[in-house]
Amino acid sequence: MTARIERIDLNTDALLIENTTDLLYLTGLELSRGVLGIAKEETVLFVDGRYFAKAEREAKCKVRLLEGNAVFDWLEARSVKTVEFDGAYTSYDRYLSLKGQLKSQELKAGSSLLKEMRVIKDEREIEALKKAAALTWQGFQYIEELLQEGISEEELAFEFEFFVRKNGASGLSFEPIIAFGENSAYPHYRAGKARLEENQIVLIDVGAVVDQYRGDMTRVVFFGEANPQLEKMLEYTKLAQQKAFEAAVIGAKFGDLDRAARAVFAKEGIEEFFTHSLGHGIGLETHEFPIIRAEGADKDVVLEEGMVFTIEPGLYRPGLGGVRWEDMVLMTENGPIRLNDV
Repeated sequence: MTARIERIDLNTDALLIENTTDLLYLTGLELSRGVLGIAKEETVLFVDGRYFAKAEREAKCKVRLLEGNAVFDWLEARSVKTVEFDGAYTSYDRYLSLKGQLKSQELKAGSSLLKEMRVIKDEREIEALKKAAALTWQGFQYIEELLQEGISEEELAFEFEFFVRKNGASGLSFEPIIAFGENSAYPHYRAGKARLEENQIVLIDVGAVVDQYRGDMTRVVFFGEANPQLEKMLEYTKLAQQKAFEAAVIGAKFGDLDRAARAVFAKEGIEEFFTHSLGHGIGLETHEFPIIRAEGADKDVVLEEGMVFTIEPGLYRPGLGGVRWEDMVLMTENGPIRLNDV
């Protein structure tokens, strides 16, 4: 954690970090509220009484009680003139509060301050992500065996959570997407009361959290006979994922992966049914930087060793159903590695 803080390149005299995920990344502490003040030659974590004793025991930096004007008195004592905050996270009300409490300091907004640091995972993070991916896969295998006529989407979602929690997960990456039949045509569907019928498609998108890091995968199962149209859609989706996977080489741009997948769909005249981005970074949060899309803000982000992201093309036909095939991918010096289905 100390090494991570030392890697931060200050653009101002001091930096205030309040994003709870960034606080976890830099301190190792799960906090619902706190302020990490980083200045030249000193870092201080400000927490309220709920976390003070734990922070004093575990934090690798100075800890002070978050009360009154403690943060601003610290800035004043260090003769700080300019203070940077996370403009992508801080609400306007919080900005006005900060501005009103600062004395002589100038307040400057940064944007997603740690996203470029967090996108490259270290060995400990990669190990945690591998565990999360493996347990997610095991959970999928478990509920796949439970597929039977009459079982509900909600029941399968519960069984997945029960299984992964019993086997080491601290929680779920997101509410499970278990979709039967036509419900699979909605990418962000949530498990409901629908009950499985013979010859239906089943879309399962799930994720388990292990050691604070998140798993994420999607699979499609045909319960009984497969609908020929959906079967063909799945064939193209798997091919699109493979083409994107093959395009994932160090030095390539993330936009290239999306283009590789969409080219498969475009060739078949079905690109209009691929309605979301190809994937996203993953780590302490399920959806992290970068978002993988050919025309998106992150399209020119270059693939580097240590990045972990998802590749999840899909096709959705309302009234018929949808398919998606998703894996977590780790970039290594020797190329990409799938972390699911291993």
